Amino acid sequence: MLVEVCNLIKSHASPGGGKPVEILRGLDFEMDAGGTAAILGPSGSGKSTLLNILGALDYGDSGGVRVNGLEPGTLKGRELVDYRRRSVGIVFQMHHLLPQCTVLENVLVPSLADRRQARLNANANAREMLDALGLAHRLDHRPSELSGGERQRVAVARAMAGSPRLLLADEPTGALDRVSATQLADALLELNRVRKVALFVVTHSRELAERMEQVWELVEGKLVRAS
Repeated sequence: MLVEVCNLIKSHASPGGGKPVEILRGLDFEMDAGGTAAILGPSGSGKSTLLNILGALDYGDSGGVRVNGLEPGTLKGRELVDYRRRSVGIVFQMHHLLPQCTVLENVLVPSLADRRQARLNANANAREMLDALGLAHRLDHRPSELSGGERQRVAVARAMAGSPRLLLADEPTGALDRVSATQLADALLELNRVRKVALFVVTHSRELAERMEQVWELVEGKLVRAS
């Protein structure tokens, strides 16, 4: 099992200083290696919170979380950096590309701290990934010269730079038009098929969610199978 979440509890501080608001209430979830899953739910339901916990960008109050044999909440220093690069890749609704860098340079950013040979390997992998995502002709372009869908595909390539086992996507099509959203969904599922990367998507889009093997809704802090 690639992802195991057991009795996960997470609360947020109340804006008025009152009792903390419980977002995730004893949540249980499992996902196989190479699988696909989508989490639906309204804004504020805790979808992104769950994704951030899996990506080690946030931590639960209690409960167990294991991804790729590791417990992200216990990692520190270099282990945490390596986890965020090699166990998980994350794509957000906004691409967060560096405007002054080219497409290729943006994808190579995570490898800048690597040794020379590793950087050479990263360069070859980045070019291959961008080619697979239909962006081989855009390597020297900057984000301002790309369409919204192209920018988001560059963000996917960057997230895949470390060849992660799990790709986390937080509202990846939320800022795209229908055609671009469909193209991005196709690209994500092709990566799942060819690269065997597990795909975990947080979305408002039922159309995107229904293309995944597992479809869940987050209701009052609990995951229930979507009807």
